[in-house]
Amino acid sequence: MARAPSRLVALVDASAFYVSCERVFAPGLEGRPVAVLSNNDGCVIARSQEVKDAGIRMGEPFFKARERLEALDARVFSSNYTLYGDMSRRVMDTLHTLTPDVAPYSIDEAFLSLPCPTGPPEGVRDEMEALARRIRSRVRQWTGIPVRVSIAETKTLAKAASEYARAQLATGAEPTVCFVGHPDRAAWLERLPVGDVWGVGRRWSRRLTEMGAPTAGAFARLDDAVIRRHLSVVGLRTAMELRGVACVSLHDAPAPRHTLIRSRSFGERITDRATIERAVATHAARAAEKLRREGLVAGRIGAFVTTKGYGDGPHRSGWTERALDVASARTPDLIRAALLSLRLAHVQADATGRPYGYRKAGVVLSELRPAGAEQTSLFAPPQAQDPAWQAAQSDLMATVDRLNRRFGTRTVVFGAMGTPAALRRTRDGTAQAPRWEMRREHMTPRYTTRWDELACVRA
Repeated sequence: MARAPSRLVALVDASAFYVSCERVFAPGLEGRPVAVLSNNDGCVIARSQEVKDAGIRMGEPFFKARERLEALDARVFSSNYTLYGDMSRRVMDTLHTLTPDVAPYSIDEAFLSLPCPTGPPEGVRDEMEALARRIRSRVRQWTGIPVRVSIAETKTLAKAASEYARAQLATGAEPTVCFVGHPDRAAWLERLPVGDVWGVGRRWSRRLTEMGAPTAGAFARLDDAVIRRHLSVVGLRTAMELRGVACVSLHDAPAPRHTLIRSRSFGERITDRATIERAVATHAARAAEKLRREGLVAGRIGAFVTTKGYGDGPHRSGWTERALDVASARTPDLIRAALLSLRLAHVQADATGRPYGYRKAGVVLSELRPAGAEQTSLFAPPQAQDPAWQAAQSDLMATVDRLNRRFGTRTVVFGAMGTPAALRRTRDGTAQAPRWEMRREHMTPRYTTRWDELACVRA
């Protein structure tokens, strides 16, 4: 076997993350079937192992699965994205206490770069598996979230090792593994379908199977020239990673964002424009926050509404966009432009006077570019070219973002969005969610981000 590299890659993957988040604050759910639903309680998007074993599929419509979930005595929850996002942040913060090189991959996954100890492969494996157990233990102790930890020479191999750890978990073994010098590594790659290899999509999977490489091991053994001819240099990198040669850096830069869409389906049909305007203003404000977080500004913004083409009543979709005089990430600028676009996109009723019952609205930001690269306009207000005014506006937006992060989303809002009280859902029934928000009839409290929803502990 080739000499071990100076650094190894660890993949930390939370198990059934949304379900695990719900179980953290309700320990009685351990071992009980649990399912989490998508927007507007439409489909099953997270399942405990008990629900998976019952044959309920990922993405299955809730109305089809309802009777089987009731027969299982399963607990069903609406998506609590605020809670899940904060729990993800806590997991990532915990990982940073173990190594400074943490690259979040998704809400429930992160890659870590770890120094590789010297010595024979068996010794390396033992030491790294001990570290994997320590990582798993710390994350569970500090956050309550169970994770799988897999370690290998490359990111692609770490992904394959994570699938091995998942299979081991089903046998009762601890889901931690180091693939460096692992005795089951070659056999597992021969069993792993090539379609399950990280970076191999459906089209490549079909092509590789036709080429006589239906598994990860067979793919890795293909001749380099053949791989490059049929799958390009990207496919060759994947094959090299399966051979243990790192070709994808830990912090591989994502493709630059060109557009940003912020939208949600309504919890009910909306016919009045004032309600839709508040929804669009709120989406524009959240989009502005995201732009500032990513250091971007937008040159254009559009707004759309749609009845989504089903149900009773007339149907239509409307969309218009407009250019901003100066590319911006300021919330007032984006709200103002979004509402001007909405007024052209929105139609109250059809030719016969029947009102349109809209089911979704949102904003689309385009012509995104790094902040500081925006070009001023001859038609922009004079203060927009004043550095002092620009600095003051930047400080104002930073303060709004900081307050909303600290005290909860929509603590500080802009007038077009409505009042904070009208925008905030409470658990005691004193305030309900806005009519335009998603339907979430089974949502648990946002335990970690709202003072009025903190968990109560009775000793």
